Amino acid sequence: MTNTYDAIVIGAGPSGSVAAYVAARLGLRVLLLDRFRFPRIKPCGGGLTQKSVALLRSLGIELNGVIRDVCRRVVVVNSAGSFLVTDDEPIISVVSRDEFDNYLLSNALEMGAEYAVDRVVRVDVRGDYVNVIGMNDTYVSRYVIAADGANSVVARQLGNDIRKDTAMAFMTIASGNYLNDLCVIDMTRIKWGYSWVFPRGNEEYDVGIGSIHWDNYRDMLIKYVSDIGLREGEIRGHPIPIKARDKIVSRRIALVGDAAGLADPTTGEGIFYAMYSGALAALALKSSGNPTEFANNYLGVITPLIRNLSLAYYLSLGTYGIDHLVMGRLGLSAFSMTSTRNLVKRIMSGKTWYYQVPTSIIKFSVLKGPQMILERIVHGQF
Repeated sequence: MTNTYDAIVIGAGPSGSVAAYVAARLGLRVLLLDRFRFPRIKPCGGGLTQKSVALLRSLGIELNGVIRDVCRRVVVVNSAGSFLVTDDEPIISVVSRDEFDNYLLSNALEMGAEYAVDRVVRVDVRGDYVNVIGMNDTYVSRYVIAADGANSVVARQLGNDIRKDTAMAFMTIASGNYLNDLCVIDMTRIKWGYSWVFPRGNEEYDVGIGSIHWDNYRDMLIKYVSDIGLREGEIRGHPIPIKARDKIVSRRIALVGDAAGLADPTTGEGIFYAMYSGALAALALKSSGNPTEFANNYLGVITPLIRNLSLAYYLSLGTYGIDHLVMGRLGLSAFSMTSTRNLVKRIMSGKTWYYQVPTSIIKFSVLKGPQMILERIVHGQF
C-alpha cells in the first residue's frame, strides 16, 4: 500500500498535535485528521500550568507570541477564606485555545506531519493495517492514536462508556475592568467545583464554572460574571472526563488526552495530560516492533499517570466535599495551612504528583486538625 501511514492521529487538539509532532520528529510518516479546519473555536479555560510550558519547551516548542497573559499570583477562595499563591515564574500562562491549538498544529506540520480535514466515523483493524473511515475518504495506517476528545468516536468503539465520570464546564470571554496579573479560583460559588477568572489582556477575561456534578451552571456563570462587574460574551459548555477510560489501548489503537479520560479531576486541568499522553503514545509507537509491543509499551508508560489521576479523583471528593460540607462549618480548610498552599503550587508546577499528597493531608489531620477544632470549640465557634 503506497499511501499507508505509520500512524494516523485522529484529532488535532493539543494531544493529537503533540503526538503527531513527536512521531514525525522520530521519523514516522504521520497523518493528522480533524473534522475542523484550523484555527477553530475551542471552549476552554486556556490556562497553561508551569508543567505544560516546561513540557513543550522540552520538546523544542516555545510559546513566544501565543501567550496572552500570565499570572504570577493566584488567589484561591474557599470555605475558610482565601489565600494567595505567588511565584517569580508564571503560575498560569493564559492562551486562547484557537491560537494555541493552531500553533501546535503548525509545529507538527513543520516537523513533517500531514493534515486533512475529515470527520472520522469509525476505525477498522484489518490484519496489519487500520482503515480509518471518514465522511470524505478512507485512510490507511499501521497504527492509530485517537485524540478525538471527550466525545471520542474511537473510545466508544473500543467499548468505553464515555458518558460516565464526566464533569461539565461553562465559560465565556468576558470584557471590562477586573484584576490584572492575577488569576482567581473560587471554590465557594458552586458545590463540587470552582469558578475561575483568567486575564487574557486587552481587558478580556476567560471566566468559567466547572463541577463534577451537573447543574444549571450556565445561569450561575451569567450571575458570576455580573457579580464581578464584567460583561459576558458568548457562553459555551464542554465536558471534562475525570476518570480514565476502562480500555485505552488495543493492538493497533491507543487513546490519548480527553479521549482516554486523562484530566485532573481536582483542578480540571486537561491540556498537560493531553500533551503528555500524546507524546508518550508517539514514543511507544516508535519503540515498538509489533502491535503487542505497542500495547504493552504504551500501557507501561501511561499506567503511572492513570494511577496518579485516579488518586486525584478520590482526593477531589475530599477537596470539594469534606472541605465544603464539614471544614467550612469549622472555619477550617485543607488549604488553610502554609504547607498545603505550597503543595498546590508544586502540583501545578509538576514538581509534586498526587501520590505524594496524602502524606501532607495526613500530617495536617493528625497534627493540626484536632488542635484547631478544639480551639474553635473552646471559643464557642462551633
